[in-house]
Amino acid sequence: MEIEKKPSSDNGYFYQPKSPFKRYWQVDLWKNLFSKLLNFNPGDDHIKLLQNLRESFQDYLCTNPQLIKKLKQLLAKQRTSLCSA
Repeated sequence: MEIEKKPSSDNGYFYQPKSPFKRYWQVDLWKNLFSKLLNFNPGDDHIKLLQNLRESFQDYLCTNPQLIKKLKQLLAKQRTSLCSA
């Protein structure tokens, strides 16, 4: 992934991915993830940041049972593939 440095409104800068997100992705979810991780302030609480990111993904997955079912299927397929290699 290529990233770019952009000026921010507070006369600083921030990093973001160069390529736009695909329209079928959950754009807000992924923008938040990359924004927080690429622009992490070392003085901030990294544990709290990671917990918040995890919760946002859990909330998204839990709102749609089909996503959970699909994820379980993909994980089972991956496990089978790894175990047979």
